[in-house]
Amino acid sequence: MATAVIHMSERLVDGKRRRNVIKFSIAYLLSVALGVAAGLIVHVAHAERLTCAETKLPLESEEEQLKMLPKRAAICVQEGKPARAVALMTQLIQRRPADAAAYLNRGSAQAAAGEVALAISDYTIAVGLKPDLIEAWYNRGTAFTHLHQYEKAINDFTEAIRLKPDFALAHCNRGLAYFQLGEYDRALVDYSIGLKHDGRLNYCYLNRGTLFLALGEYEKATADFTQAIDDGPAGAIALSRRGQAYEALGQNSRALDDYQAALVVDPQLESAREGLARIRTQQQSDKRP
Repeated sequence: MATAVIHMSERLVDGKRRRNVIKFSIAYLLSVALGVAAGLIVHVAHAERLTCAETKLPLESEEEQLKMLPKRAAICVQEGKPARAVALMTQLIQRRPADAAAYLNRGSAQAAAGEVALAISDYTIAVGLKPDLIEAWYNRGTAFTHLHQYEKAINDFTEAIRLKPDFALAHCNRGLAYFQLGEYDRALVDYSIGLKHDGRLNYCYLNRGTLFLALGEYEKATADFTQAIDDGPAGAIALSRRGQAYEALGQNSRALDDYQAALVVDPQLESAREGLARIRTQQQSDKRP
């Protein structure tokens, strides 16, 4: 699912710039948290034949029409039409004002449309109607993270974890909020618990590697970034940050390879371009008599 995120630039890690280094991670977190884990997506499994068409579906009853609205809304978001998804879920809410899942799904559509404050409002109604709705707590925590309201985010992730102790995404995202507050020990614990529950969370490896990078634990950072590398934009970030760790270890040849590989995936990635320039400048300097 596409979601509106603020473009964040990358910077080489050093002690004075630790807080800047995870900005991409927040953007990536949002694309995961407001997409794969959001309420809308869970309804798509049997909706392959649907489209985001505005005409009514040829079903036998109005009740069947209402049941199909969340699935149609999910398709609308996938087709890049979140405003239409919001409208569909609003129709459902008008008929079923006590339906917590409808508010959860409309909140997810609002988030996909970049309306984070409206998403928070819907998630708040959802947890009021159904306090054990784990996804609503989690999604609201993610939205608070987007607004840099990290204490509120931590509270919501903590409630999601209380309801589902093995909720890997909630642990990883709470770790990110702790990192933003400078509580690195707590961040490390949450990242590690999240990865224990689900070792496939590439972005959680990315965030833990970033923490190790900021703390100067470069060998641990390279190990986590290696786990985080994939074929998408996040893989380019992981390559660039692993390059930074190799550079800090004095392994410039490996760093050069990683910066170049990152730029193949994302030619505009600032941190990789800067790293490549540094290495080449150093190589030229070393060649001078």
